[in-house]
Amino acid sequence: MEESRHVTGVGLRRPQPKERELLCAEAIRPSVHEGQLGYLLRIRLPSYRSLPLSCIERIEVKIDGRGVDPEGMRLFLGGHSHRLDELASLSKIFWWILDHADLFVPWAEPLEQGEHEVAAVMVTVEPYMTGGRFPMYYTSRRRLPVAGED
Repeated sequence: MEESRHVTGVGLRRPQPKERELLCAEAIRPSVHEGQLGYLLRIRLPSYRSLPLSCIERIEVKIDGRGVDPEGMRLFLGGHSHRLDELASLSKIFWWILDHADLFVPWAEPLEQGEHEVAAVMVTVEPYMTGGRFPMYYTSRRRLPVAGED
């Protein structure tokens, strides 16, 4: 996972205040999606403006240092499930900056109770920027408990 590097040679890393951070400070929730075991992470759009889903180029997640296969991830927004590989075609569906979403991450084995290190990167291309195509890298890292703990 690239924390602050960029692929294209041009890019901006945008540090975010905790209230605008990609990963929300909510517990990791066990879930099953289309028969696949995994977990839900509560996330928010870290951009300074609302964006169509087509502006999200990539989302990467690691739990306890282990990467999650993006092919199995799903973004739940506004009651709909979206595969990450289809976001590029969703230019008419907006993610409003005040709305939270859930990110399903496939994970076959149960996470132990206690806190887990979750790291995530979202790469966006924001249409409001002029003078070129600049990917924006939003990184987030939190220690999150598994839901159901007292």
